[in-house]
Amino acid sequence: MRAIARPTAVVVGVEINGLGVLRSLALDRVPLIAADVNLRQPAMRTRHGRKFRLRALAGAELVDDLLALARTLDHRPVLFITRDETVATVSAHRDALSEYYRFQLPPADMAIALNTKAGFQALAERGGFPVPPGSHIGGEADLPKLAALPYPCALKPGERNAAYDRQFAKAYRVESAAEAERLCRRILPVMADLMAQQWIEGGDDAIYFVLQYHPGGACAPLSFTGRKVRSWPACIGVAARCGPAPEVAGQLEPMTTRFFQACRLEGWAAMEYKRDARTGQFAMIEPSVGRSEMLGEIAALNGVNLPLSAYRWLIGEEPPPPQSRPCTLWRRDWLADTAAARAQPEVGLWPPQNAPVADGFWRRDDPLPALCAYPPRALGAAWRRLVR
Repeated sequence: MRAIARPTAVVVGVEINGLGVLRSLALDRVPLIAADVNLRQPAMRTRHGRKFRLRALAGAELVDDLLALARTLDHRPVLFITRDETVATVSAHRDALSEYYRFQLPPADMAIALNTKAGFQALAERGGFPVPPGSHIGGEADLPKLAALPYPCALKPGERNAAYDRQFAKAYRVESAAEAERLCRRILPVMADLMAQQWIEGGDDAIYFVLQYHPGGACAPLSFTGRKVRSWPACIGVAARCGPAPEVAGQLEPMTTRFFQACRLEGWAAMEYKRDARTGQFAMIEPSVGRSEMLGEIAALNGVNLPLSAYRWLIGEEPPPPQSRPCTLWRRDWLADTAAARAQPEVGLWPPQNAPVADGFWRRDDPLPALCAYPPRALGAAWRRLVR
C-alpha cells in the first residue's frame, strides 16, 4: 500500500538559522524546500531540500513568489520563517497566505509590538516582568529622557534596519547621558528609532535564552532553555557558542510562558535574559516572535526538536516527545567562535565547556555548507592580518 505523502515544509531565508531548521526537519524525512534570494550562499549548498529562488525576503514580491510556489505543490505546505522582515510581510498578508500555507503568528498588533524594542519594553513594564529601565528615543525631542536613566546603558536600534547595520554596531555601551546623546545625534538621521536601556553587568556567558513553540488552544508550549558560552563580537554580538541550561529552566520557562500567553501568542517565540553579576537576578532583554531563532538547532541537538514539533502540530500529528541526550554545545561557526575565545579566554568556563560541539555549518553527512563557507573566509582573514 502506498504511503500518504506528507505536506512540504517551505523554509524562507536559509542562512545559518534556516540551515538548522532544514537539518532538524530532515531527521524525520520531512519533504523540504529551501527558499532564498541567494542560491549561491554556503547554507544553500545543503543536501536537504529542493532549492527555490525568491526575488525578495519581504514585501509584495515575496508574497507573489510564495503564492506561486504553493500552487505547484499537491498539499498545503507548512511555512517556516527565519527573519523579522519576513514575519512582518507574512503577518500583513496573513489572510491571503493562510489559504495556501499552514503557519501560526501572534495577533497583528502583537507581532508589531514584540518585534520592536519600544513595544516590548512597554508590554513588559505593564505586566510587571523584570526588564531593565529604558527609554525610547525617536527624535531629538526625546534626548532629555537620557538624563533620567541609570548608567552605564546599552544603546541599540529599535528594530532591524539595513541602513543602520551598514554604518553602526549591533549595540553600544555608553557610560553617561552626554555620551549617549552624542551617539544618538549621530544615529538619528539614519534611524529615528533607538532604545537606551540600563546595562546589566555580566559577561557574555551571563546571557540565557528560552526557545518556545506555542501551538495554541489548551496545549502547553514546548520549551528549551539555553545559555551563551561566547558571543562575537564580544559583549555586543550574537552567540558564537551556546549550550543547554536545564538548571535555570524551572525559573525562566514559566516566566517566559506567562509573558507570551499574556500577549495572546501562537507559534514561535523566544526570550533572551541576562543574569546580573551583582545580584544574581534575571532581566528580560529581548524577545523574538513569529520565526525560528538562529541558535535554535541547539534545542534539537539536545533532544527538543522545535521545528519538527511545529511541523507535526500544524499538520495534525502528535509532536515527538523530548528525548534525553548527553549535553551537546553548538557554535555559530568555527571562525567566530575562535575569535571570541581569543578575545575573551576567561569567558565561558562553566561546566559543559568540555562537551562535544556541533558546528553550525559542518556536518559529516552534509559537508558542503562548511566547505563553501570556511576556506574563502579563512583566506580573507589571513590576508587582512598580512596587510595589517
